[in-house]
Amino acid sequence: MMDHLGRLEKLRAKLDDAGVDSLLVTNLTNVRYLTGFSGTNGQVLVTTSDAVFLTDPRYEARAGDLVSGADVAIYPTRLVDALKPRLDAATGRRVGVESATMTLAQRDDLADRLPGVELVPVEGLVEDLRRTKEPGEIDAIRAAVEIADDAYTWVIDRLVPGATEREVALDLEVRMRLAGADNVSFDPIVGSGPLSAHIHHTPSDRAFDKGDLVLLDFGCRVDGYCSDMTRTVVLGPASDEQRETYETVLRAQLAGIAAVSAGTPPPDVDAAARAVIDAAGRGAGFPHGLGHGVGLDIHETPAMRLTTDPLVAAEVITIEPGIYNVGDGGVRIEDMVVVADSGCDVLTGSPKDTLLEL
Repeated sequence: MMDHLGRLEKLRAKLDDAGVDSLLVTNLTNVRYLTGFSGTNGQVLVTTSDAVFLTDPRYEARAGDLVSGADVAIYPTRLVDALKPRLDAATGRRVGVESATMTLAQRDDLADRLPGVELVPVEGLVEDLRRTKEPGEIDAIRAAVEIADDAYTWVIDRLVPGATEREVALDLEVRMRLAGADNVSFDPIVGSGPLSAHIHHTPSDRAFDKGDLVLLDFGCRVDGYCSDMTRTVVLGPASDEQRETYETVLRAQLAGIAAVSAGTPPPDVDAAARAVIDAAGRGAGFPHGLGHGVGLDIHETPAMRLTTDPLVAAEVITIEPGIYNVGDGGVRIEDMVVVADSGCDVLTGSPKDTLLEL
């Protein structure tokens, strides 16, 4: 059970510091987080005293079933038709709008139709709340992780010479959906041979061959919450170079996990893993950040290489170093962890201790 009313109360407490009297939430993920509504059109007006969910007639019945913690208002044609009377009756006229979501055209249209109302761009108010996960959120993420772990165990037998990247990607998606996933967190990444060095690869019709590294990066959603994992295997006996690359990435990943704890700045965790790869002389092969937050979105705050605000307890992040040799192949290992006051809880259960030779 998600505490939508509690989330709205926490958001109200942030309005004064943001310099606004109310907040118009238009990011659909934030709308879902605050009210439970999922659909293609919905907004939430949050004031210091109440909250109202706004949508069009297509979603009247769905809103009645899903929305909690807020009143529901249906506007026949335009959002402003429901906003204006509420804002006219309000004492405060400074309305925050989510600058990362609302376009300039949308803001200008609202400003023209709401004379006397000041629209104030704000950023990160809801996203900051989303960093700390409630027990119910962690339960949903854990369920999504377990489905992904099962899919990895199941798909290993299908990683054989002659199979194609596209076939295996479809196998993973079908397996996760049959196991109870709402859908995938993102299109599965299956990269083989030299294509395993493509950090965000789109599965192709390339057929696996003996000696290939095969990189699998995938996840699913349960109750809207995402999982994300990566494992790299080799088809047949590994070469010394493949094994050395894998062992370096694994040491880096374990160093990153060991550095996770509430109060630690994310770049420090990134640096702990990166130092291992740098010491092996492979730093140029690790061009991306160590990981990211995960929740209702597959990529959330923090960005482990960029976000300076310290990690917080009950935050869910990925730890995913990699080394990529263009033209040869790449290795990445990724787990999801829950940040604790001291250390972290690793959610991903799929084995990784050695390079799996199939």
